[in-house]
Amino acid sequence: MTERAQELEPSTSRRPPAGAGARGNVGRRRSALWEFLGMALVASGLCLAVVSPDLRAAVVHTIAATAVELAP
Repeated sequence: MTERAQELEPSTSRRPPAGAGARGNVGRRRSALWEFLGMALVASGLCLAVVSPDLRAAVVHTIAATAVELAP
C-alpha cells in the first residue's frame, strides 16, 4: 500500500525558532571568510606568476623532482 507524505497545515511554519536564527548566519560568515581567503590565495599566486615569470619553470622542476623521488 502506498503511503502519502503528510502535508503541512497552513498555520505550520518552516522557519526555525526565534532563538535558533543566529546560528544559521555563523556558517554563512565562515564560508564567506573561506571564500575570501581562497580568492586572496589565488590572486596572490597569479600576481607572483606575473611578477616572476621564471617561477613557472621552478615549480615544474620541483614537481618533477618530487615525482621522481616518490616513484618506487
